[in-house]
Amino acid sequence: MFRSIIPVVTIILLIISCTDEHHMQSHQHGVVDFEISCNDTAQAEFETGLGHLHHMMYSQARPRFEAAAASDPDCAMAYWGIAMTGFQPLWAPSSDEDLSLGRESIRTAIELGAATEREQDFIHKAAAYYEDPGSSAVDRPSDFQMRLRAWMEASRDLHDRYPDNVDAAAFYALSEISYAMTHFSPHRERDFKRELRAGELMERFLENYPEHPGLFHYLIHAYDSSDLAHLAEEVARQYDQLAPDTPHALHMPSHIFVRLGYWEDTAEWNERSADAAKQNPFNGLVSMHYPHALDYMMYAYLQLEDYGKAAEILQKVREIGGAQPHFATAYGIAAAQARYVMEQHKWEEAATLRVNYPEVINWENYPGASALFNYARGIGAARSGDLEQAEREQQSIKQAVETMREEGNVYWAYMTDALSKAVKGWLLYERGEMEEALALLSEAANLEESMDKHPITPGEVFPVRELHAEMLKLEGQLEEAREAFDKSLERTPNRRNALKGLEESVVGL
Repeated sequence: MFRSIIPVVTIILLIISCTDEHHMQSHQHGVVDFEISCNDTAQAEFETGLGHLHHMMYSQARPRFEAAAASDPDCAMAYWGIAMTGFQPLWAPSSDEDLSLGRESIRTAIELGAATEREQDFIHKAAAYYEDPGSSAVDRPSDFQMRLRAWMEASRDLHDRYPDNVDAAAFYALSEISYAMTHFSPHRERDFKRELRAGELMERFLENYPEHPGLFHYLIHAYDSSDLAHLAEEVARQYDQLAPDTPHALHMPSHIFVRLGYWEDTAEWNERSADAAKQNPFNGLVSMHYPHALDYMMYAYLQLEDYGKAAEILQKVREIGGAQPHFATAYGIAAAQARYVMEQHKWEEAATLRVNYPEVINWENYPGASALFNYARGIGAARSGDLEQAEREQQSIKQAVETMREEGNVYWAYMTDALSKAVKGWLLYERGEMEEALALLSEAANLEESMDKHPITPGEVFPVRELHAEMLKLEGQLEEAREAFDKSLERTPNRRNALKGLEESVVGL
């Protein structure tokens, strides 16, 4: 049903190609044009911060807004900008520190008052995120969902009030995509209505604002799914022209490339992103954008069967020193190491993978990422014949699931539960309980596939459906194995392991 939607890219590319070259080069983060009632220094710092904000470079945006406030203490919009860095809607719930800073900043913005009605409206609409949802928010994720809903409704009102304002439109699109992300659930079928609405809105504005970073960025997020990725390919390939030195801008197109199975592009763009991330540390620490890019690179090089480059990436991951405390950091570090051994079927090496290494963050804060080590170790141990170790690893994964359920972290609890079931299924298989093993692997694969992949990952560390298919192939059930590999490729096209398994299954029929 989605193939009939045609992206508005031809006009965009024509406009970009005709844009004055000097103008393009003089704006390292794209072009934002948001006039505020503050002095010239504050205006310049504000627009630079706003550009970073649209690139989701929050740690780079905040100092710019703080500099704007320092240069003009009466600049209400500078405090609006600081508050806007206090939530990262597509990534994770705000920390207590960010919520506190955001509340204080938005309160200051309101108290200062802005000289124009438009500025006042932007400030008051951002404040919606920081209003207490009340007792109905029983845990942090549900609190986050309710805050995002309030911000989405406020952003819709702002866009309706200023229908020609590109930043109001961009933030409204982001709010729709972000709120849709909070509804990942195995009990809910995605219809992509919010994502399509956001993407179509960005396409309309791109015709007149072909250098605006938010439009490119949020359009890619809107179409970041196997069903919609083809709509954003041409736009994705233009993003680096806006921000050639911005890590997340260089990374974002690979969200589309991995959905389409373009491994050379994924590797190349994340090589550039990782290099840029090293030049943009977080408070003296390695930015989360660095391990994030390394994980995407690892995934791509393994699909290309370039094991030499994959080994180089593994070394870079393990050499990371102090790192930004963030789930993206934890996930990138853990996933890259687990992928390296699992994709190559190095089961004995997988069984000995060092847990929570390197010790550059507090891993206890990230049970979903930490469990990836146990997943690799559990499958590796089971397939190497050490069933006692496999059982211990499976128990560790189950504990991580329980921890996340208690915290209300629904999405990662479900995804990690699928890994627990996968390890248990392979344990059953090695014990000779084939029917029970295949049934549990199928159940685990169905659970994993009922949830779309999170933007933080290029794809599951090792799709459970492929484990299920491999088990079917080992048992000589080649037709069923072929169907399972086919199903895996529908979700993650052009994966090397699935393609090889499919070929072997077909040949054996």
